[in-house]
Amino acid sequence: MFALGCIASPRGDERSSSPTAIVQPSPTAAAAEPTTQLAQPEQGFRYPSFELEGHLRDVFEVSHCEYISGMTCKIRYNGARPLPSKVFFTEFDAAGHPAGPAVRLIYPRLNPGETGSATFRIRMSSATKVLLQAEWRGPWQNPY
Repeated sequence: MFALGCIASPRGDERSSSPTAIVQPSPTAAAAEPTTQLAQPEQGFRYPSFELEGHLRDVFEVSHCEYISGMTCKIRYNGARPLPSKVFFTEFDAAGHPAGPAVRLIYPRLNPGETGSATFRIRMSSATKVLLQAEWRGPWQNPY
């Protein structure tokens, strides 16, 4: 998956209102831990690394993150397994402490091969890692 062992680079003008990260496969992705480390812009916001737990790493690719209404990223569903009924995320600080309990990820119902926007309602501006976990308890459930 592109969400594992990926690198990202800032895109656009540094004066723009929201920084953007483009996630790309890392040349060392095969040997990498199951974590996506986004490259950091020279100034301003920092992007956390993403860790997809369990079967979630088999079905989702994460790319093009921007700080809009929290942090919004593109999520591509490949159809290798059924779409999770719910996805949750937990933010961690540099010391490995969670920012609080897991939060429901807002993402659309996707068909295999489709890409949609997922919104991470982040709590901390200095999160270093975001852990994504999924439930497969029936069909996809609308997060609203």
